[in-house]
Amino acid sequence: MEDSKKGRKKRPIKTGLEIPVKPISDKGLTEEEYFEKVEKIRRDRELQERLNKLAEDDVKKRNLRRLKNPPPPRTVARPVVRSRPQPLKGLLHSEEPKPKGFMGLLASTPEGGKA
Repeated sequence: MEDSKKGRKKRPIKTGLEIPVKPISDKGLTEEEYFEKVEKIRRDRELQERLNKLAEDDVKKRNLRRLKNPPPPRTVARPVVRSRPQPLKGLLHSEEPKPKGFMGLLASTPEGGKA
């Protein structure tokens, strides 16, 4: 068991499982015993095929559910736009202060109109 990339041997994984093995007898089987074993093997194979089909159908159903209800798209973080501080003095300083936000709605001129 050589790993083609690294040239090292793979370590076997220890699972702790034991496989029960029956000793093989030296006497031959009678015809009846032989056909019983053949029938048992056939039934076991058919049962395994049915189980495999059920498992495959279950996996297909799970995959179809995933396709019908895809996960919602992830929201992308938008950059935060920061306001630049208004200069208090100098050439860039505005002559009149500009009201911002809802406080601008409250601002009115002495004549009763809006600023």
